[in-house]
Amino acid sequence: MKAAVMHEVGKPLRIEDVPIPEIGPDEILVETRCCGICGTDLHILKGFGYVPKLPHILGHEPAGVVAKVGSKVTHLRPGDRVVPHLFFTCGDCYYCRAGRDQQCLNLQGLLGVLSPGAFAEYFKTPGANLFVLPEKVPFDVGGLVADAVVTAVHAVGRSGLKPQETAVVLGAGGIGQVLIQLLRSQDIRVVAVSRSDAKLALAKECGAHLVVRSREPTTAAAIREFSQTNGAQCVFDCVGSAQTVRDAADYVIRCGRIIVIGEEREDTPINTTEIAQRELEIIGSRNGTRKDTVEAIKLLEAGIVNPPIAQRFTLEEINEAYEAVRRGASARVVVVIRE
Repeated sequence: MKAAVMHEVGKPLRIEDVPIPEIGPDEILVETRCCGICGTDLHILKGFGYVPKLPHILGHEPAGVVAKVGSKVTHLRPGDRVVPHLFFTCGDCYYCRAGRDQQCLNLQGLLGVLSPGAFAEYFKTPGANLFVLPEKVPFDVGGLVADAVVTAVHAVGRSGLKPQETAVVLGAGGIGQVLIQLLRSQDIRVVAVSRSDAKLALAKECGAHLVVRSREPTTAAAIREFSQTNGAQCVFDCVGSAQTVRDAADYVIRCGRIIVIGEEREDTPINTTEIAQRELEIIGSRNGTRKDTVEAIKLLEAGIVNPPIAQRFTLEEINEAYEAVRRGASARVVVVIRE
């Protein structure tokens, strides 16, 4: 099969012929149709965060069709349209039993991150990790369930927001755009903040009530005026840089919540005095659970969430697709493996 293979940190991916994965009795082989690219893919290629064994096939936002099922798999069959939950879990540890799948203590793999992924004509996963994608949801949109959509679903669940409260989405890229749609559907008043005019325009299309440029002298004041109090009840930081964490603290109300979604190698510039005296809640949010995956698929099927796609590339154009993401594509970039 054809695959885009990472051989060295910081080097372009190579299109190569590699063996089709062999599956065990509990596994499923999927014919890949589409796979999105996100910031984690850039991080891995730069050697930041996750460090897979090389050579490695990336790609963790796929959708496809079941090609072959293991002898012990009974809930899916060849021809079914599917999307994955990324975390290959043990099922036995405290976090698995508590339904916090992505915190598994004995992680067996992570699709496209620590395990071979979907920038290839086929990929494999444990059977328990695949969920049916409804016919009405296109493959290119459906693949975004595994990261962009499920991450937004999980983060909103962590936020504790109530109708008519104010939320700031800091970073209006792929995950931010889904957050806006989801928050708007729950009657949350949404402010989108970005340094990109193109992303702010898309944020407005996704339903943001107010869009403001980041790092402007009037940004915090505009959020306070919109919220009709001294800040937003919750800020979702989809970037995770030192600057955006500082900005989030400036935008959030006393006793408010900062949901940290983005990840960067920078120290948090909020001191403990500020956290304690303002009674801030800083909450991490990582991807999502199997339950969140089910909810994400329902939201796509109902049309409540419809992630914008900026560009589509073929597998042979994978390095151009990566470059589009580096340049700050206004929405998700998707690699189409097979129409």
